[in-house]
Amino acid sequence: MNNREKFLANALEDRDVLAKVFDKAQAAEKKGIAMFTSFLSEREAAIVEERRKHIDSIPYKAFGGYDEAGRVMLCFSEYEDEIFPIKAIRVTGKDVDTLKHPDLLGSIMSLGLERSCVGDIVKSEGEWIIFCEEDIASYIAESLKEVGGVYVNCTECEVSELKVNLQFETITGTVSSLRADSVVAVMLKTSRSKAQEYIEAQRFFLNQLLCTKCDKEIREGDILTVRHHGKARLSEISGKSKKGRIFITIKKYM
Repeated sequence: MNNREKFLANALEDRDVLAKVFDKAQAAEKKGIAMFTSFLSEREAAIVEERRKHIDSIPYKAFGGYDEAGRVMLCFSEYEDEIFPIKAIRVTGKDVDTLKHPDLLGSIMSLGLERSCVGDIVKSEGEWIIFCEEDIASYIAESLKEVGGVYVNCTECEVSELKVNLQFETITGTVSSLRADSVVAVMLKTSRSKAQEYIEAQRFFLNQLLCTKCDKEIREGDILTVRHHGKARLSEISGKSKKGRIFITIKKYM
């Protein structure tokens, strides 16, 4: 079995994405030039990282436009100073604070674009920021006039000009143990049985990798993602109550 076959082994639904990643790596090696992927989801990027030993000797780095980006491009290159072809679009307007992530994503997808062309869509102070491939930035900025019934103004900018201040919802609670189902229940403000349903339905990702074990131990700093219900970080484990329950603080991305 060659490296390509090893890299793609048991990839299932991710096979097409991984094949494109591998081909970019091979092209970078053969041509001696930097090759960039489209945006990968956190899960896809984590799978590539797991299998990177099969991508011969070509190094790569990941970047999504800002330091804590979830969706990232990969750059295969021998050099460290490659500039990623990413631009940002600042979305402002009178009522942009009322918008939600699905509103922005839905409006962008309605423009006929592939999801892999668009990176993170994040809420910052008084605005939303869309990260995308540089060659479609002008098209999005010129086409996006209304989102979820709200009129918006879009301005292109270089990612180097941005300072992204992510917005979080702070959630506190107590759990009897640090099992995945218990922590997810606090994160989603739901019952433990409902959290178990999400996990068993393969909708829960721990540090970007699928997790189907309800009793998986969650550690401080772990990233929790429930598909269609958001992403959060277990930011603090702060001791126990008199009844032995564990105090936790979760920072949920807005």
